[in-house]
Amino acid sequence: MTDNDAARLFQHLQAGDSAEAASLAHDMLRAGQQTHLADFALGILAYQTRDYDSAVAHLKQSIAIEPTLAAWNNLGAAFRATGRLAEASAAYQNALAVDPKFVDAAANYANVLMDLGNFAAAESMALGAIANGANSVEVYVTLGNAQFRQGRLVEAAASYRTSLARGENQTAIRNLGSTLANLGRFTEAKQVYSSALAKRPDADLHSSFLICQTYDPQMAAADLREASAVYERAYALHLRPTATAHANTPDPGRRLRIGYVSPDLCNHVVAVFMLPVMTRHDSSAFDIYCYADVRNTDDTSRKFQALSTWRQTVGMADERLAALIAADGIDILIDLAGHSPGNRQLVFARKPAPVQLSYVIGTGTTTGLTAIDGLIADGYLLPPGSEHVISEAPCDLGRPFVAYEPPATMPPVGPLPALRNGYLTFGYFGRPIRLNDRVVKVWSALLAACPGSRLRLDNKPFGAAATQDDVRKRFAEFGVAPDRLDLGDTPTHPAVLAAYNEIDIALDPFPHNAGTTSLEALWMGAPVLTLADRPPVGRLGESLLNAVGLGDWVAHDEAGYIAKGVDANANIEALAALRAGLRARCEQSQLSDVADLTRAMERLYRTAWQRWCATRRAA
Repeated sequence: MTDNDAARLFQHLQAGDSAEAASLAHDMLRAGQQTHLADFALGILAYQTRDYDSAVAHLKQSIAIEPTLAAWNNLGAAFRATGRLAEASAAYQNALAVDPKFVDAAANYANVLMDLGNFAAAESMALGAIANGANSVEVYVTLGNAQFRQGRLVEAAASYRTSLARGENQTAIRNLGSTLANLGRFTEAKQVYSSALAKRPDADLHSSFLICQTYDPQMAAADLREASAVYERAYALHLRPTATAHANTPDPGRRLRIGYVSPDLCNHVVAVFMLPVMTRHDSSAFDIYCYADVRNTDDTSRKFQALSTWRQTVGMADERLAALIAADGIDILIDLAGHSPGNRQLVFARKPAPVQLSYVIGTGTTTGLTAIDGLIADGYLLPPGSEHVISEAPCDLGRPFVAYEPPATMPPVGPLPALRNGYLTFGYFGRPIRLNDRVVKVWSALLAACPGSRLRLDNKPFGAAATQDDVRKRFAEFGVAPDRLDLGDTPTHPAVLAAYNEIDIALDPFPHNAGTTSLEALWMGAPVLTLADRPPVGRLGESLLNAVGLGDWVAHDEAGYIAKGVDANANIEALAALRAGLRARCEQSQLSDVADLTRAMERLYRTAWQRWCATRRAA
């Protein structure tokens, strides 16, 4: 083996001649010559085929012989691909210790810092890489991601555009579209998605487009159904086996294996609802498996791990995950993500389990996949006659679609703020993506109809100066003076809960209602004013309010929405009395009964299983 062989090896790598590169690398190993280069090459090849464990082994061996910057950098990438973030951090730190200006390692380390939730440090690392000459598409994507997660939407959009000016990148396109939607620019966002998908179809990008459309006020429920059908035809339908012969024993009464699939089994809103349910599952009747695309496992993740057979699926190809689910003998597979980032819709498309269901808490709407048998919801979210707006069969829990366990940090309900302020304070503490132009127009009219009233918008983006300017301009177009808007970011969740004591009424956006923030508002004594819009996601508020006996706070058109706010403004004493008793209402309602929700879900699972067993017997 000679230096010539090393040159040939890297020529094969650069040309994409994987077989030739692997053959030459193995020859070098057998000859015991330049083995650090051979192991490096084999590590790169393993990474390219998603064999990340082999990639780690070869790259570590290469480093043990000769610790090069390139090997440290690629080892960090292999560790990150499998969610081993501490080891990825160490690899990048080792590279930067040798050369602090090694921009590839700095840019990649910024991504690990993003995974770890250290967004300010990620931004600083990305900016440092750029200052040292990094000019890639990817480094500006990372910078934009860090800015987005800190709520700086306007700056994030600019970074994504800078990235795209340097080359095409699906992640930059996806995140630019999402950022524009969060700024209420849905027409512009849809153009970004549509033009990119026309050039190069991509399932993840298309999922993001579907999410954007879910929030778009111009999209009717039937439009969303057709949009989801386009996704299925493009990416999913051909993956479904023509004749599925599941090996599961069709015994209607036996113990069942339930598999939950989600990237959000961590400190995330999905866990707020699912962890209490999994804690209460009947272990004598159900075995629980979790298929978790969770890069940064946290304390919440570890609670899920203790309750289930935990499968870490980060970096696992869809076909491999589908095979694992089938090998695990899962009877009922539950989608908890919908089309949100990190979803596994193309696993469900392969039908690895005989019964497949999606739970509406994922994205609040249809997946569009006919391989998914049912959508778990309630009769308010999917009233009779709405079957045509979803691809799945409606699965009515026969009770509200969620239950809520308030955190131990939830403070007591304070007195009605209007009694001391002399004016009504409306509030919305959710994400700005729901703040579309239709909502801004109606909320502006409500403020005009209630003299002296104010609107508090509280979420991370509302604390960013450029986003604040953008929001104030949008309300100013409808005559709202800037001093009637209180915009900010309350930094911790306990403080956010306490902030509900500073608003009188929570405003629910439309056509995509809020969920978690509405529950928090109700528990904190703030009634929620909602508009029942397109099912299912436009009916979340209607379901929650009827569960606590506040059906009279549900409007059915924009004029009724404004009128209900005006009536509340004219009856402050009644509003104060409602506030004083609202937490008790919540605690005495089905929204507070997690055990009841769990039993309802289990009955639904059993019914779906029995239905499948009956079809097998009939066949």
